[in-house]
Amino acid sequence: MLDKISKSTELKPWRGNIPIYHRYTLGVAGERFFKALRDHKQILASACPNCRQRFIPPKIYCEACFEETRDWSTVEGPGYIKTFTVLHRSLEEEPLERPVVVALIAWSGVRGGLLHRLGEVDPSGVKTGLEVEPQWAEVRTGSMDDIQFFRPPLNS
Repeated sequence: MLDKISKSTELKPWRGNIPIYHRYTLGVAGERFFKALRDHKQILASACPNCRQRFIPPKIYCEACFEETRDWSTVEGPGYIKTFTVLHRSLEEEPLERPVVVALIAWSGVRGGLLHRLGEVDPSGVKTGLEVEPQWAEVRTGSMDDIQFFRPPLNS
């Protein structure tokens, strides 16, 4: 039954079910990040003590030098739109009543960012570099929906 295949043209299909049970966990960094969203309305970044790079979403180890990131801090001030898209159709390909803007939100001095919806902004006024801040959900559960959306700061 265990045939050694030496050419891709000799591949044979196998039909049937393979029962796979798994549990996806947030991991140490994800759990800490989402607890800060839920409990303190904070967006955390992790920092490498060696090369000083900061990361959102936070990482346990630096992507550049593999050093453990022991320093965590809240990102300060508004983020900015690094890139964005305007959606006119739902995932089911149905026209949306109103366009939805989804953006990559970044912070100065931080590597990475968060993908999220924009709100309280006309899609025609969205541009890269636009400053935005989180609008927090009243009831928070420890998910990205703890941020309802990002919007331009009210004082701008």
